[in-house]
Amino acid sequence: MDISTIRELWKPNLRNPKAGIEWWNSKADKFSVKEIPTAENSIGMRIIQRENMVCKGSRTLDVGCGGGRFSFVFEAMGAEATATDFSPEMIRKAMENGKDRGSNVCFSADNWHTVDLKEKSWEKQFDLVLANMTPAVVSADTFLKLIKASRGWVLMVKPTRRTNLILDELNKLVNAEPDTKALDETMAYAFDLAWCTGGRPKLEYEEQIWKNDHLLEEAIKEYTLRISSTHELSDSDSEKIREYLESTAVDGIVHENSSTTIAAMYWHVN
Repeated sequence: MDISTIRELWKPNLRNPKAGIEWWNSKADKFSVKEIPTAENSIGMRIIQRENMVCKGSRTLDVGCGGGRFSFVFEAMGAEATATDFSPEMIRKAMENGKDRGSNVCFSADNWHTVDLKEKSWEKQFDLVLANMTPAVVSADTFLKLIKASRGWVLMVKPTRRTNLILDELNKLVNAEPDTKALDETMAYAFDLAWCTGGRPKLEYEEQIWKNDHLLEEAIKEYTLRISSTHELSDSDSEKIREYLESTAVDGIVHENSSTTIAAMYWHVN
């Protein structure tokens, strides 16, 4: 497929950006204490180190940075690190962490869908542009921005072929299309775009199982916000979500099990 065709096919499915931001804001505390990525616990960091994507004097851009943990590592490796996320609360927490670390990482709250790379002076400025497990890249235009910002490497890591014990049932209950479908399509469209723009992308995979426990009321908020970001929920739908979670909770805890194939795609921009 050519670029114009992919642009028509690969468009964002975010119908309620406010709910999306609220959902990610609610996860900021959790993301701010996630472990620092290493070659042992992160397929992305393993590739970065093996391919020597970051070295002293490099400039890096972490798109959808969350708590900023990758950028803290890049800085420790000698890079000038910039990190951006559309969640103001994520950025606030990341800046707090940076202050505690004595870090000089430049954090910026931006919507990657609408950010102007020229205005930010980000065009062709970075030796590595990373998009690790982020919803920032959900369309042809948001993907092409990764390429436009890079003068070296691009690395995108996404969960694909994901199944969820609780979320999948909730989507069926309210007739919502699973957001996992868009993730699977992302890798196919992204490969085509990287190829069409002169890249020779490589792919690596890792199987993972995630287990997450939520207090009942937290789970109700979490799943309602997540589904409402891509699917319009009626009051009846919201009540169905609550009733289902109440029926599946064990001692006030909702246990979510997810199985996924992590796909990492990387290449050097020409």
